[in-house]
Amino acid sequence: MNQKGFTLVELLVAMAVSTMVMTGIVFAIHQVVWGTGRSNSHVVALTDVNHAALSLKKDIQTAQDTDLTDGDPVPQSSVTLTWTDYTGFDEEDNKSHYSTYTLSGTELQRDYDGTVSIVGRHITSVGFIQNDRIVTANITATGPGFLERIETLKFSMQMRPEVAE
Repeated sequence: MNQKGFTLVELLVAMAVSTMVMTGIVFAIHQVVWGTGRSNSHVVALTDVNHAALSLKKDIQTAQDTDLTDGDPVPQSSVTLTWTDYTGFDEEDNKSHYSTYTLSGTELQRDYDGTVSIVGRHITSVGFIQNDRIVTANITATGPGFLERIETLKFSMQMRPEVAE
């Protein structure tokens, strides 16, 4: 008797091999999707924290005074930095400026002399502490997506002297 076809053992072996191959493919696809989502969330959080810090660092170095209580160990959620621009030729040309940073939802907003701009998105918390002429900022951002990544950046900057030298 010469019948064409597959035996039950051959079918079971083929199914087992194809199941292992399919499991490997599904696992690889899952890793790519999961890894990409996690990496994207991480990049967004890092970018947001660094962009916010860049603006803050510039203003803190320029500032001569803040609305923070010197030596208060409790971080404040907003800060107003003030300074005088002494680049004018005459004393009456000197202009006072301010820059206020506040967290509105998940956006860190900067109010510079009445012009409001967003300096960081996906920001979940900010804190400011002043000790003498040193302002310490702590910024936390959470990347979007189903695999959220949290990044925190803490830095300290010294303000410039209060009077022109």
